[in-house]
Amino acid sequence: MKSDMNQPRPSLLGVLVIGAALCVALAGLGSFLTSVYAASNTVHEISGTVEALNLADDPAVIVVRGQRGGNDETVVGAVLKQGTTILRGKKRIGLDHIRAGDKVTVKYIKTRDGLTVRSIVLHRN
Repeated sequence: MKSDMNQPRPSLLGVLVIGAALCVALAGLGSFLTSVYAASNTVHEISGTVEALNLADDPAVIVVRGQRGGNDETVVGAVLKQGTTILRGKKRIGLDHIRAGDKVTVKYIKTRDGLTVRSIVLHRN
């Protein structure tokens, strides 16, 4: 029985501090995962002018200057991956039909790797 009394007991303050640190860490991880999940499922849209299109990059990159949401002008650069939908009106076209200066509407998503194009609609000039 004497050996039980010699065992060190953790202090209540130490246990509370460690417990609080774990709660903060888990809450932070949860909010990080929630933001990644929400960001990857939200589709954003910009309508404007193609500033640049680099087909030499793998994957290709498009840069569009225009309006996103309200009246704020913004520039969006996003990668084009295989299977990206590209339309002129309702007709599917190839990426080689798009040039700098063209008017487009681009839908894109945010991923861990950056912005990725979901679709491009080329407006008739």
